[in-house]
Amino acid sequence: MVVLRCTQKLLARLKQADNLPAVESSTRLGDWYGNILQLGRRQHLVFISERSRLPVVIPVREGNRLADVFPDAVCEVLSNVGVAANDIADERSRMSEIAFRRTRNRSLLGTLNDFAFMAQVGNARKPEPETPEELMRFLAQTPILPLDGASPMELTRAVFRGK
Repeated sequence: MVVLRCTQKLLARLKQADNLPAVESSTRLGDWYGNILQLGRRQHLVFISERSRLPVVIPVREGNRLADVFPDAVCEVLSNVGVAANDIADERSRMSEIAFRRTRNRSLLGTLNDFAFMAQVGNARKPEPETPEELMRFLAQTPILPLDGASPMELTRAVFRGK
């Protein structure tokens, strides 16, 4: 099971209630924190891993199919950062169920806000908006100061090496 910890705005957009019993993620990357990312006239859903801050960006139109789209997007990002195929398959199997909850970590919300700011500023300076894949690649390489300047890519590889 994976828990998607969403902002109030995202929970409302996804028509999810946070009134169910507490559950914990069984994935190696832990809970995922999500929000809506506005880039010009386009909207995306952005999620970051609790343990590594690895970003996943999904077009907002996929929100109604999040149970199918989210695990596939995570697996694609894990493949792009160099995680072994058997580890990716294991992580995918642990994401067979998705639960929605409210956020509970202000540091992770701060990282979400930082990523949103970087994406908005970066896209404002480009003639053509970035694709979600380009945006994820850029954010995955960004140093995270509260985590001693390590990038989400490095932290994700470390999580899977440590098993």
